[in-house]
Amino acid sequence: MSEVALKVIVAGIEYPLRLKEEDVTNAQNAAKLINEKVSEFERNYTVKEKRDVLAMVMLQIVSQQLQEDKNKSEEISKLQGLLDELNRMVKDHQVKVNQ
Repeated sequence: MSEVALKVIVAGIEYPLRLKEEDVTNAQNAAKLINEKVSEFERNYTVKEKRDVLAMVMLQIVSQQLQEDKNKSEEISKLQGLLDELNRMVKDHQVKVNQ
């Protein structure tokens, strides 16, 4: 996997990156999302410092990610419970068939 040079603009500042070719799209999408959120915060709040806007954006994005991770974890637990129950039912059925 080759590395590529990429420049992304976040909150009006250009950042040079070197990353794996397969990560380029994710980096571009991340920069786009951050810039959209920065614009949203600048429209809706009177925040003068870019770093304050970036901190607010970071808090919002990370909070959303943590919630999504929690939801996924809960769904996995539910699915594991259903799988365990299904396995018990299959095992019980096999015992009955073998008797």
